Amino acid sequence: MTMNRIFLVSLLMTAAIASAQTAPPQNNAPLPNPADLLQRAIANEAKLAAEQERYECRVNDGSTELDSKGNVRKTETEVKEQFYVNGVEIDRTLAKNGKDLNSGETKKEDDRVMKKTLKYSDQATAKKETDKQNRQMQEILAAMILTNGHREQLEGRSVLFYDIVPNPKFQAKNLNQRFAQVMQGKISLDEQTGEPIDVNIKSTHDLKIAGGMLANLHKGFWIHIHDRPQPDGVWLTDLAEGSGDARAALFFHPYFRFKETTGDCHLYSATANQVGQAKLAK
Repeated sequence: MTMNRIFLVSLLMTAAIASAQTAPPQNNAPLPNPADLLQRAIANEAKLAAEQERYECRVNDGSTELDSKGNVRKTETEVKEQFYVNGVEIDRTLAKNGKDLNSGETKKEDDRVMKKTLKYSDQATAKKETDKQNRQMQEILAAMILTNGHREQLEGRSVLFYDIVPNPKFQAKNLNQRFAQVMQGKISLDEQTGEPIDVNIKSTHDLKIAGGMLANLHKGFWIHIHDRPQPDGVWLTDLAEGSGDARAALFFHPYFRFKETTGDCHLYSATANQVGQAKLAK
């Protein structure tokens, strides 16, 4: 998954946790303010950052470029290992299009990953990055509304369900907010931690910025993201997928679909000795 697509995925997922108008709850307890849920999620991520660093997972990423008739023009696959340093995700590519990296490619990738790891090993630098991500969340809070909220008990957890709709009264100030304003769909959240469990959204109409040169998002673009809790309380994304016609600057090709699955997670001790395979909570 390219950096620009990762950014879009993160944007759409976090944009859903916005100030909301909610329907009356279906039980006696009032629903929490979604803005409070966002703060819970941020606090939970900070609390579990050290535990998150003990995980190393295998990521399988596939993307397909299509023509205007839906025929496949190009397919690419990538296998990566994923880990975290002070709350910042780092991916190391192992194979592309079914072939392991050669020695030269491996050295180049190892150098890139080491440079990034050393950069974010500095807590102050990592905090700047995570603070930036949190500011991006805050920027787009007002662009979307959560509505028709209700609560259900699922697998021993209290889960909140909402519809996601654009805020018609909001005046977008940047590209992120304009993208958020054309998306709608559904989201479920873990009530205790505020973490998103499942996000499924679709663009409701075309969006062009600077005549389509800066950004172009066609009606029907959709994205689905699913997160799963681990036994120790760490939340990890196990699925991100989507398709449609979208362009951010010149980095997105029209008519594409992608799917990224994350699994085979291993849990390590602080000294990097493997202590067992992490089982995704069911």
